[in-house]
Amino acid sequence: MTDTRYSTMDLADCESFYRETVVPAMENHGLDPNTETPTYAWLNGQFPGFVKHLQRQFDLSPGQFYDEIGVPEVESSTGPFDFLSDNTRQAIEDYLDELETRRGRAAATIETRRSILRRYAKAYTNIHYTKDLLAPLEDPDERVAEMDRVATTFDALDQLDDALTTLASRRKYVQDTRQFYKHLVMFGDAEYNPLADLEIRFGWDETPSWDNKALDRTAVQRLYTAATDPRDRFIVVACCGWGLRPSEVASLHIRQLNLDPDDDSHPYIEFADGERKNGPGTVALLAGLETVNKRIETLSDQDWNGYLLPSPAANTGHLTAETVRRRFKSVAEVADVTVDGARPTPKTGRRFWYTTYGAAVRRVAERFEGVAAEQGSASAQVVLDNYLSESEARSHRRAEMRETLAGLFDA
Repeated sequence: MTDTRYSTMDLADCESFYRETVVPAMENHGLDPNTETPTYAWLNGQFPGFVKHLQRQFDLSPGQFYDEIGVPEVESSTGPFDFLSDNTRQAIEDYLDELETRRGRAAATIETRRSILRRYAKAYTNIHYTKDLLAPLEDPDERVAEMDRVATTFDALDQLDDALTTLASRRKYVQDTRQFYKHLVMFGDAEYNPLADLEIRFGWDETPSWDNKALDRTAVQRLYTAATDPRDRFIVVACCGWGLRPSEVASLHIRQLNLDPDDDSHPYIEFADGERKNGPGTVALLAGLETVNKRIETLSDQDWNGYLLPSPAANTGHLTAETVRRRFKSVAEVADVTVDGARPTPKTGRRFWYTTYGAAVRRVAERFEGVAAEQGSASAQVVLDNYLSESEARSHRRAEMRETLAGLFDA
């Protein structure tokens, strides 16, 4: 379909086009239109004119369009690995159970690993037309052929998965998948690990640049201004102003928020045990309070389940982390913001928070250099560590950070 024909579509026509043309294309690429929607990258790659028409004619990102027409319509009632053979599904579930019960990994870590293994297994089965990932691992003579099958699977993932955008993310994806195979070898369910040296085959074995560039203050302001939808504005604040992960943003619930603490401390988010993969159990809300208060006020007028990003179509009751990533990237498209030539992601926004916080901590330390000299201390950090209580030091850091973020998320 040409751009000229797209231009004649009203919203009902767009919905028909999605159901009659996009849905069959999704099925051909192994996507399930009943339980998932295409990523921005996939839809734009397949139907760029359609994406442009949604933006120009209706001011809708793909994610907003999906919400508008109510897709996906149902959530899958099956388990995440029910598309696999019984023995493969059981092997994956046993591995995840081992991580949780014996290795004590956080619930967020388990969910991340489950998501990665599901995407990997889905791609593998679609490409190689088999539901059994274990059979080739029982025969050492299959080693070379299976390594090729795995490499082909990662070729597809590298093209289709939005999570594989940097060298560091690719290596992490390989490492997490390799751990599952390592578990199989360890317990005698596999003769070899087909992901051995996969990074070398793909040229991903060089040292990744973990210190990737972050958004700057001007870019964050442009994102916030471009986010005219209240949900998108909340996502920008949560990622850039609070440093949350997409999964934490998607599942944030009103019960986790303390916006009026009794002890006159800063408002904060409190995560229960297992809800956060790394980092502190509380996050101070030093910016964006007006945005979150407006969000709560709007949702309180509805039949609300308490999630800040509710989704009546999802079994969880809230949007997915993938939807948060998609909406963030759509805002970046509208704002025309890039980082190193690419559209920023929530991870880039989280990196802005950590970069800004690190600078604030250094400024606090610099203010105590005079005290350090008077005390004969080697550095201001010694003063902060030895002469201030943890609560006093934290108060100084938060005050500096609050001042740095002031005005960033003004309406």
